Amino acid sequence: MNAISVNVGDELVERIAQRTAEMLARESGVPVEDGWLRGAERIAAYIDAPRSRVYALVSARRIPVHHDGSALIARRSELDEWLLRGGGRRP
Repeated sequence: MNAISVNVGDELVERIAQRTAEMLARESGVPVEDGWLRGAERIAAYIDAPRSRVYALVSARRIPVHHDGSALIARRSELDEWLLRGGGRRP
């Protein structure tokens, strides 16, 4: 039998781990930690969109983000609510 080797980056592993933890917490009824995401790159990864889309949504004031100096920050729960309400759809 031949072995298959897959090389994945740390960011992908972190995203998979975070999503898995969230799914397991929801199934068990334990609340998921409502942490902050810092930076457009992390926000984009969380909502599964390009970073340029995050900047466009921020510019149009259509995404629930805050500013910490020049850095964008977002609360996971606010992004989840926004997504459930159809956030990100083009008007």
